[in-house]
Amino acid sequence: MTPCIIEFSGEAIGYIQYYIIDKDEIVEYGYEDNEVIYGMDLFIGENDLQNKGIGEKVINSLVSYLKIKKCADRIVIDPRVVNKRAIRCYEKCGFIAKKVLERHELHEGVHWDNLLMEIDCKKAEK
Repeated sequence: MTPCIIEFSGEAIGYIQYYIIDKDEIVEYGYEDNEVIYGMDLFIGENDLQNKGIGEKVINSLVSYLKIKKCADRIVIDPRVVNKRAIRCYEKCGFIAKKVLERHELHEGVHWDNLLMEIDCKKAEK
């Protein structure tokens, strides 16, 4: 996993990380195990800087990096189904909803459903 701090005007305002998806998750997600698939997670922690397009810029930059420098076949992200703002942002960045991962995330004693979203880098090149 590669962790990164998101800065805006010289201030740390969020966090983004990327990582290669392991073979077990690749199969769970329904992909071929011969693909190079990266996952990513992020948040903008400063409420007054949300809904300003910063997340889109950061995501688009990381997606380009993973496609070009890491030769990703796919990039996935799995926001909670209830996180509509994040889902809209990811859609703007080219992610497509693939399926709901039921009870996928355990957080503070609650199992949350997540939405598996992807960018197919091979299709995006055509």
